[in-house]
Amino acid sequence: MKTSPRRISRLWRCAPGGFAALGAWLSGPVVAAGAAGADQTGQLEEVVVTAEYREEKLQDTPVAITAITAHDIDQRSFSDSFEVGYTVPNASFRPAQAAFGNTMTAFIRGVGQYDFDFAFEPGVGVYVDDVYQPFTMGTQMDLMDMDRVEVLRGPQGTLFGRGSIGGVVRLISKKAEGTDTGYIDVTPGSYKRIDLRAGYDFKLNDNLFARVTGVSRHSDGYQNVVDFACAHPTLAGALQVSDPSKAHHCITGTQGGISVSGLRGQLRWVVGDNFEASLAAEHQADTSEAKADTLLAIVYPKDLSGNTIPTTGYALWNAEYAQHVPTPGAPYGFGIPYDNRFIPPNSYTTYATYNDPNSGLAFKPQSGLDKTAYSGSFDWKLAGKTTLTAIFAYTDMRGQLASDADASPMNLQVTAGEQDYYWATEELRLTGRAFDRADWTFGGFFYQGNAQNHQTVSFPPIIWGVLRNAVGLPPDVAAAIINSEQGKYSVNTSNLADNGAQAGYAHVVFALSPKSHLTLGARYSHDKKDVHFDNSFFIGPINSDDHHFDWRAGLDYKIADNALIYGSASTGYRPPAYNPRPFTATQAVVVGGEEMTSYELGVKADLFNRTLRTNAAVFYSDYDKRIVPIGGTECIAGTFVPPNTPGAILDSNGQTCLAVTSLTSYQQLKGAKIKGAELEVSWRPVAELSIDGSFGYTKWNSPEIDNCDFNQDGKPDPGVTCFNEPVYVPKYNWNVSAAYDIALPGGAKLTPRADLYGQSEICSSVISQLSCTDGYQLLNLRLQWTGAKGRWTAALGGTNVSNKEYFLNKFDLTPFGQNTVEGQPGRPREWYLTMSHRF
Repeated sequence: MKTSPRRISRLWRCAPGGFAALGAWLSGPVVAAGAAGADQTGQLEEVVVTAEYREEKLQDTPVAITAITAHDIDQRSFSDSFEVGYTVPNASFRPAQAAFGNTMTAFIRGVGQYDFDFAFEPGVGVYVDDVYQPFTMGTQMDLMDMDRVEVLRGPQGTLFGRGSIGGVVRLISKKAEGTDTGYIDVTPGSYKRIDLRAGYDFKLNDNLFARVTGVSRHSDGYQNVVDFACAHPTLAGALQVSDPSKAHHCITGTQGGISVSGLRGQLRWVVGDNFEASLAAEHQADTSEAKADTLLAIVYPKDLSGNTIPTTGYALWNAEYAQHVPTPGAPYGFGIPYDNRFIPPNSYTTYATYNDPNSGLAFKPQSGLDKTAYSGSFDWKLAGKTTLTAIFAYTDMRGQLASDADASPMNLQVTAGEQDYYWATEELRLTGRAFDRADWTFGGFFYQGNAQNHQTVSFPPIIWGVLRNAVGLPPDVAAAIINSEQGKYSVNTSNLADNGAQAGYAHVVFALSPKSHLTLGARYSHDKKDVHFDNSFFIGPINSDDHHFDWRAGLDYKIADNALIYGSASTGYRPPAYNPRPFTATQAVVVGGEEMTSYELGVKADLFNRTLRTNAAVFYSDYDKRIVPIGGTECIAGTFVPPNTPGAILDSNGQTCLAVTSLTSYQQLKGAKIKGAELEVSWRPVAELSIDGSFGYTKWNSPEIDNCDFNQDGKPDPGVTCFNEPVYVPKYNWNVSAAYDIALPGGAKLTPRADLYGQSEICSSVISQLSCTDGYQLLNLRLQWTGAKGRWTAALGGTNVSNKEYFLNKFDLTPFGQNTVEGQPGRPREWYLTMSHRF
């Protein structure tokens, strides 16, 4: 949707509350400020951000931005990057499901990316010390020695190396200052948790400073792996007890255990007032168990009347293979069906084994990451107020993943893989000030990366359907094939990608008057991807090459010394992608990139002598082009039959045949409209009490959500049932926290704290209600003692203290003709004790 200047004017005048009236109300006795805790007078402290590459108060930055300080991270007991999303309105950050490895699924204002595969570019850009992370895998990381995290909402392209259509997450670590200070934090807790964090900042000489930090986190898993044959011998058929010597209460292990370690070293060289260089090296190793994952539903493919189709591969496999009683002449099968007996009594139990007792297939349950990163940042102050910044970085990363989708001792779908990533980025940025009223930035960004995905997947039911229906083999022969060394791997992937990007951007903030500023920005991007693709079903090249131009325009005005109103319009872009999981050659397609135009109105105000901060924004996004997954079934070539043929199957394309495979595809759909509102509040009614909260509302409209119209012909698609929930986007999210400082004799203090985080329902598929997780609220409590000089602290805390059973995500395979729905349960109630020393 194109918006004229006149329409923007109308939007400005019609903003909630009326900015003119707000300006008159704010002109009372208040002063400008920033955000975070309270100083000794009870006023809110300032937070300085660098979102526009110059230090400025959060309240003076005309961007919807949430800043989470080191103090916030500590007091909220955050350890992982995804937890930051709990405090950000209209943000949904969460660990990806088990089959996607160590990935953070990040969405802001309805825009993001859930898949780890490098076929897709992130929808939300993640930067670590201004170094771009080009892959979603690896973005779930430890918050090691962070100074702050800045989350910018909406398209961000004219100030950052890589354009980010949904928003940007900037993780900014603490700088070496040469203070000869350090810290040690030790945290024991539930599930044999033991966390250790330590750091030391020291001076090598008058100009050279160093900082070394490390982290080690370990805990047992919170989900029990139970031996099904041991726990349910009367239901186990021919399944055998896996290891009687370890069958204590039939528990053979756990999932969800954590084993993370990291080390970062930093050198900072300051030469006078004109030159500064920082070199950093970091290594993080994650050897954690496979993620907690439980089976929630088993649904065999049904026809349009809702009846199970007996001739689909999954139904045939169940009837002919799973229920076959093993004999010496035909030693396959289990003598029982794959049915609801394998759905555990609670989400903290699973019967997964990650192996196949008949074929000998076995994978190691793990969700690991090994990452080494090097970076250098150089700042030269040139003539006048001009600064040249150069950032160089190289990263080497390897990820491992494993998933047992059927969550049983049988094997319907098991996958494991290893991903190798190597990338280098260079960014040159020139900033300055002209005519004493224009702050400008010009930048160039260069990226070159190599990504490799080596993954094996075994799903015998699909192969069984092909062998029985399409080829016509008898059951004994089909069983011999799927249990052979070659047949047990249905997919053996080796995808190699060379990725490259170059961009140039410009951003100018021009002072129209002492109280008003005009912001203009532009960006040109070139993105290229060359892939040698091989997943056994399709082998061949997949290439994409795209150019794009983006812009930004904004206007802000200080209606009082303590209050800023602003409006902006900007475009966002995400490069093209391709289908990473084709089951036929026709499904191996490139899909065009994404484009969006977003409009935002906001107000930032400090009230009542800087004791109340209220930041609010409304937004409207025209998501004109977007990448949407399309799932279903597709007839296998050579098996087409007339509709009235006995045993005929109707696929998602309306064709009839004797055998189908999963249909995976992606389309570039148009016409989504997103609108919403955001509110962030910090209140210090007295110096000792702090109350903070946020609320986000997102309303989504698009043809497939509103009318089940995927082909965009203006009417609902036949044979498809939809419901009006977008994927991975909750309509509401909120958080409220309160803390109170109680003075103790001798200068110490005691601080009780409560944090409540909530969100509404969230789904992973438009066409399956089974993919939806209910909304939830999580309550965390903390009681901290702080010594008189602040050097010693001890905190006793609990997370999810109401023991709410909830799911971080669901993985629903039924839209693809498969028959399982999995869920990743969130962590149950846990307790911890953190003891800290600053020296």
